[in-house]
Amino acid sequence: MLAKLLSTPEVDRFADWIVAEVKKTLPAAPGSGAAKNIAQRAEKLNLSIDKQTRAFCQSTKLSIYRRARLAARVREGMSAIGYPDSFVKAFSYDLLQRIQVASKPPAKPADKPAS
Repeated sequence: MLAKLLSTPEVDRFADWIVAEVKKTLPAAPGSGAAKNIAQRAEKLNLSIDKQTRAFCQSTKLSIYRRARLAARVREGMSAIGYPDSFVKAFSYDLLQRIQVASKPPAKPADKPAS
């Protein structure tokens, strides 16, 4: 059981996917014309990561170790590509927050008082 909680291949694949998506959508060193439609690309990236994070959290149980590993791998991957440290740090904190929200079970509807 402990080995399963510490096993990280799917976490590593997901982290690598996130880094690849960010690199593809928002290059660290934009060339000429890359600033065009940056807001649209950022929003598309945001929605894509949100959707995939929710799906990943529902299909994979994430222990604290696995969450930390995911954030660290994303942070390391983005730093290696050349993103500014402040962006990398903010992105990894945002990712952890998304994971926290996505990992919570759906709220049960509140009982309505009898009228």
